[in-house]
Amino acid sequence: MSVEENKAIYRRFVDEIINQGNFALVDQLFAANYVDHNAPPGAPGGLEGVKAVFALFRTGFPDVHFTIDRMVGEGDKVATWVTGHGTNNGSFMGIPPSGKEATWASTGIFRVVNGKIVEHWGTPDLASLLQQIGAMPAPAPAR
Repeated sequence: MSVEENKAIYRRFVDEIINQGNFALVDQLFAANYVDHNAPPGAPGGLEGVKAVFALFRTGFPDVHFTIDRMVGEGDKVATWVTGHGTNNGSFMGIPPSGKEATWASTGIFRVVNGKIVEHWGTPDLASLLQQIGAMPAPAPAR
């Protein structure tokens, strides 16, 4: 597959799975042997892990929306910088809803083989997200 086709697969992942909550599409866009190298502790592996992680975000932030800020591809890899935004109107990671809005960044590298995402390495800025919803104190200002 071409780099542009791999980027289109990632774009569908963001637009249709994350932003629209169409978890049925996970089986179409992700390989059965998918590996998330940065999965949250205790998250199931494979396709169920993809569904669980994004269900976690959609439960905590029912209006979650990701915007692709940067995306580059080379070979079978697509590297991304995205911004997530949503209102914490549901429980998130065991934390009760705060009703506060949050905006956070996330970076990722996705490996795509034969039209399916097979691996992911990445990190969302969870510290910033948790600070914005009041679940974690902001760092003290520098002196």
